[in-house]
Amino acid sequence: MGNLPYYVSALALIFSVYQFIKSNTKADASQITTVLIKLENISEGIAEIKADLKSVKAEVQDLRERIAKVEASAASAHKRLDQAIGGRE
Repeated sequence: MGNLPYYVSALALIFSVYQFIKSNTKADASQITTVLIKLENISEGIAEIKADLKSVKAEVQDLRERIAKVEASAASAHKRLDQAIGGRE
């Protein structure tokens, strides 16, 4: 019976460690949940950015085609002007 205080102390220590681990597990789970929610928000933001980028790419392609038509039209107009003037320089 002389070791009884040691056993009680060891049991108290084990219980304290268990409570510490249990409380940290809840805090960790809460932090993990927060991180997962933030990652989902980031993922949604990335999806929106991708959609916007596709839209911008389509607009740029449309503008390229329009610029090519305008340049061709300008070149044709210069040729007609040169012919109307009679090629004078």
